[in-house]
Amino acid sequence: MSEKIAVIMNTDNELTAFDDGSVLLIFNRENESWRVISEIPYSLDITSKIPEIRDNIRTVILQLEDCKIIIGKTVTGLSYNIFERMGFEIFEADTFSEALLTEISDELEAETTVKTPAFSTSATSPVLTSEEGVYFLDLIQLQESHPEISSKKALQSFIEASPFFRLEVVCSHIPPWFDILLPRKKLTYSVDELEKNKLKVSIIRKVCTC
Repeated sequence: MSEKIAVIMNTDNELTAFDDGSVLLIFNRENESWRVISEIPYSLDITSKIPEIRDNIRTVILQLEDCKIIIGKTVTGLSYNIFERMGFEIFEADTFSEALLTEISDELEAETTVKTPAFSTSATSPVLTSEEGVYFLDLIQLQESHPEISSKKALQSFIEASPFFRLEVVCSHIPPWFDILLPRKKLTYSVDELEKNKLKVSIIRKVCTC
């Protein structure tokens, strides 16, 4: 996978939403450090007609060339759909740092370097357990069978749309996007270490006691 990551910035050089951004900074990893190799200024008028907005977004994407990873405070709606359809890994964060770039790059590299077996019966999304409202996914086993499936692709749509009470995920590390999405969905999580490099993350829906 390319070591290039696009970061959405505003005029104050702060991480922002794609719809509010003014420039994409393209970072490239060289050994253990990151440097900006190009800047792509852009302006998105969300009051325009949808076909015009779509064309503007695609024009920006074409300038990214072989960069297929993007980070912003939020990437939603039409922008998210277009980036996803064009094969991007989309990440959200509250603040920007080089450590964030490294964490995301390392996570994706780990997912894509696992050899795909000849066949697999592992679930590609959470499955309902014998306990009502409780779902389970072994992300480690899933990514051994399907290295092209990131944690976000396996879990985000389920977390956003499914009325579960608890979701148990077996993984090697906590995906960085958990700390962004889960609070927004009024979810909390706890972590149990099963063994070295193997965690069980229990995602729980907050219940109002008022």
